[in-house]
Amino acid sequence: MPRERGTQLLRRSKTRVRGEGRSASFGSDGSSIADELAVWEQMSRPTLGSVLIFQDVLTEEQVDEAQRIHEDTGARFVDIVRMEGWATDNQIAAALALQFEIPLADLRNQQPEHEAIDRVGEELARRHHVMPLFVDEDDRVFIATAEPLDSDAITELTDQCRRIGLLIGAQNDIDRLIEQSYTVLRSAVEHIKAFELVDAEEEAAEESDTLAVDENAPIVQVVNRILMQGVRARASDIHIEPHEHFVRVRYRIDGALTEAIQLPRRMGAPISSRIKVMAELNIVERRRPQDGQFSVMIDKRPVDVRTSVVGTVHGEKIVLRLLDKTRSLIGLNELGMPPDVVEPYLEIVKAPLGMLLCTGPTGSGKTTTLYATLTQVNDDARNVVTIEDPVEYQFEGVNQMPISEASGITFAEGLRGILRQDPDTILLGEIRDVETARIATQAALTGHFVLSSLHAVDAVSALHRFTDMGIEPFLVASAISGVIGQRLLRRTCEQCRAVYTPTSADVDLIKASIGKAPDTWTRGVGCNECSGTGYNGRVGVYELLRVTDEIRDEIVNKATAREIRETAIAQGMRTMQQEAFRLVYEGVTTVDDVVRSVYAPGMDSNDDGVLMNEPDDIPARSLKPVPEPEMEVPA
Repeated sequence: MPRERGTQLLRRSKTRVRGEGRSASFGSDGSSIADELAVWEQMSRPTLGSVLIFQDVLTEEQVDEAQRIHEDTGARFVDIVRMEGWATDNQIAAALALQFEIPLADLRNQQPEHEAIDRVGEELARRHHVMPLFVDEDDRVFIATAEPLDSDAITELTDQCRRIGLLIGAQNDIDRLIEQSYTVLRSAVEHIKAFELVDAEEEAAEESDTLAVDENAPIVQVVNRILMQGVRARASDIHIEPHEHFVRVRYRIDGALTEAIQLPRRMGAPISSRIKVMAELNIVERRRPQDGQFSVMIDKRPVDVRTSVVGTVHGEKIVLRLLDKTRSLIGLNELGMPPDVVEPYLEIVKAPLGMLLCTGPTGSGKTTTLYATLTQVNDDARNVVTIEDPVEYQFEGVNQMPISEASGITFAEGLRGILRQDPDTILLGEIRDVETARIATQAALTGHFVLSSLHAVDAVSALHRFTDMGIEPFLVASAISGVIGQRLLRRTCEQCRAVYTPTSADVDLIKASIGKAPDTWTRGVGCNECSGTGYNGRVGVYELLRVTDEIRDEIVNKATAREIRETAIAQGMRTMQQEAFRLVYEGVTTVDDVVRSVYAPGMDSNDDGVLMNEPDDIPARSLKPVPEPEMEVPA
């Protein structure tokens, strides 16, 4: 048996395997680091393979195979095990803790101390893949490592900190904590101090009067670090907001804003000027809203940055939308769309003509869904053309056209030109105005298939957006084949998921939507993996409205949104709220996030305001309504 052989090997090594104990210490006053390392390396301990067998992680055959690969290639045993997928980083770390009798650090919950982080420094931590955690009363810096026999790292760390203690940590957890702890915004502090040494008015004048900005200037370095950290943190947007006493920088990560840093109030105007220079905006104009874009290289990756500048009471507020061109495209199966939605969705998409609208507020993943859809219709037999602002991803075999309002190329103008190019499928980035809506409708009615996004609350509301724009109901009914409404919900973090007791209001909400409640309720309590939020990653929630003959009749007869919604539900449509609460039932997300992103009181209700298909004795819950989507109203 593997356990029996592992136990024999451990006993043979004459080492008592245990997971607790004092960490290995280096830098004592009585010995040199060379002597301490010699003692440490020559200590009798079991092999890593025997410990992994002892823990029932590996079999004897796997250890023998790894040893054979090591002899043939020279690769390290631990790297072979990791590469073959036989053991996770956490299992390897647990085995190393037993092998070296060093405590295993809880890197998913323990918060590193600033003093320890500063004592080691970013350069050493990144070069040796170690994470400083805390400093004890004896002035020892305790450091988590996945390589307890790395003599070079131990020597350099001891020289840097004078006294260190080793702990074992999983390599992936160490690397993640390094990224979280040594952010580029920490190094921005010195540039902020340098800026404060310069007269604020002189600095602002220098930034405003010339386009030739010194790349080493404090303001330039601070802006660069704000952008770099935003990309590394997977932020979709960066908000730079002037307030009365400070300038706040926030990142939108997984749909929620988190504060990154507060800057001195005097930096507001120079930062605004610097970003305007990068986006080629009017640096003198400080009252009118301005939009622009620029491209930067961050960590050897091209990133497009869409810029919006708006004047406020305390200065100019800037929002930067980050578009990482190196992100890989995902397919429909990876979006989180249920299989019973994917099948009818593909039937609509593969039709030779018609229009499919993707609706939702800003940041709900509409572009991602459209691109995933485009991968389904793109083939050599079709002429596929896109009109985008800007082109976010480049497809092989697809003709992609960027619009440029500065040059007079709008969505409407671009669509007119494309219709003379014999297109089969047209992806229209967004329908923003009446002219574009009318041309897209005509295209869908004349033998083309049109994909587009539209700002609307849900799928049914998109139909009324078209009629509100002035498109005749009979044209809307004939042109639109289907509408998919969507939102993005945050996933509960798997690393800190914990059972809790819900409130009666939460239980009533989910029962009112899907008729049942889970037996066990879980949520994330916050850990290092999810940066304390309790959520990690996002999942899409969708509702698909198929425009059937009955719904076409209702559109032509100018039926209300409620009437159309009732007909769609009777024909099998599940609303976004029902889909969202289904994800709560399955433990994917939480009621709080559904309330934040999807839930709107009364959305799925009948004439009396009671939720459809549910009893009328559900107590009300005081909730804020879902925010209105950001819409661009034509002038």
